[in-house]
Amino acid sequence: EYIPMTFEAFRIIGMPLAPALEAPLMQDGYDPFGVFWHVDSLGGIPDNSHFLFEDITEWKNHVKIPDLSGIDFKGIAEKELEGVDRNAQLLSYYHSTGIWERAVSFMGFENTMVALLEEPECFHDLLDVLTKYKIEVAKNIIDAYHPDVYVDFNDVATARSLFMSPECYREMIKPHQKEFIDYILSRGVLFEQHCCGKCEDIIEDYVEMGAKLWHSAQSMNDLKGIGKKYKGKLTIEGGWDSSGVPGMITATAEDMRNETRRCLEEYGHDASFILLPVMFSEEGNSVLTGRDARLPAVVDEWNKNKAL
Repeated sequence: EYIPMTFEAFRIIGMPLAPALEAPLMQDGYDPFGVFWHVDSLGGIPDNSHFLFEDITEWKNHVKIPDLSGIDFKGIAEKELEGVDRNAQLLSYYHSTGIWERAVSFMGFENTMVALLEEPECFHDLLDVLTKYKIEVAKNIIDAYHPDVYVDFNDVATARSLFMSPECYREMIKPHQKEFIDYILSRGVLFEQHCCGKCEDIIEDYVEMGAKLWHSAQSMNDLKGIGKKYKGKLTIEGGWDSSGVPGMITATAEDMRNETRRCLEEYGHDASFILLPVMFSEEGNSVLTGRDARLPAVVDEWNKNKAL
């Protein structure tokens, strides 16, 4: 009947658990794997001046899988879900730092990409252990929250292309990703793949593995063509030109209105599409904070143009 928007369609859940499971959210600090992160209002990033290790053949000496037994998943979920109307919004759990991103957090991009080529067996061994951890986290999250959608954050692309060839992705990462997705689907939860950047060469793989949604789909991809091809099979959540003027702190409310109309007109009618405005201000990333002085202009423009 109309084109949804992220803030209206979904309630993001599980953020209070993020520091205990993957990475700090509010301030600099160590994650449960022992990686130090720098955090500001726009998000967090692993410290690149020091790695846990640089040679993947040594990973077993450095990687300690976090113990989840002491985390009160159900208690935290009950507190977070107090007063939540599940009939009004879908519950969407954001699981940060996917298996590729986690490997990068340990040893940096360069060492990780070298490992793909030079030590594929060690790389598979590491990703196998990380995948089992992710599945154990997912089990606890699903038992506690019963989410409608499970979002896996696993950025394998830059603004220009994948970090590796599609063939390398399919050989080295996809088997582990599929194991993880299979578990989510076995629990009756919709799976959504987050991947920023130009990852259009592996969208077919996402669909084949069972992803029903693609999160933060950015405009350097052929979103119009992808939307037409997979309409009814894959929902595109994104569209926003976050690398252009609409993603800048200096963008005006009118810039945001123009971008809202562009997204709705260009992607909303020929695709399964959810508008995801990604706006940055002094308050941070609007997707994470829910705050931006220009957000009312976006909502107003969306309301005016959302009908199909």
